[in-house]
Amino acid sequence: MDDFFEDIQTHDVPNGQQSGFQEQQYTAFDAFENETPTQGNIFNAYVSTEQKLRKDKLRLIDDERLAQIREKDQQERLLKSQKKSKAQEYLSEFKKQQEADIVQKRSQNKQKQDIWLENIKIHTQNKNSWEQIASNIALKDGEYPGQKDVTKMRQAILNKRSDLTK
Repeated sequence: MDDFFEDIQTHDVPNGQQSGFQEQQYTAFDAFENETPTQGNIFNAYVSTEQKLRKDKLRLIDDERLAQIREKDQQERLLKSQKKSKAQEYLSEFKKQQEADIVQKRSQNKQKQDIWLENIKIHTQNKNSWEQIASNIALKDGEYPGQKDVTKMRQAILNKRSDLTK
């Protein structure tokens, strides 16, 4: 990798071409060139054993809290993933059931439509509507299974039929 950067040469601007402000900045930094960096004030205070014990206890308590928080977070994530998987299963089952219901409704509607079209075809074939009405009624005595007396209605329909056939 060092060979890669060997080809590149940096271009140093001679001091004569720099502006006055830049030159002042460079000279300001050059003044500190030979100094070593200073270290901050180190505070060496005596720490008693009680204070060390307190710090250790606090550190242990903090570690326990962090462990509890991590464990709780892990449990929450696990519960969340379980709920999510249950929801995905429920959603897939719901979609399957919905698709099955749609297919079933389509077939039922198709059957109903076929029956309806067949009835329409039958009704259009019968030119005389009284024949169709008479076919729905028991015209012979004793065929009517109901409790009411329908002899007058039967007689009226027979009279009307005989009028139409003349």
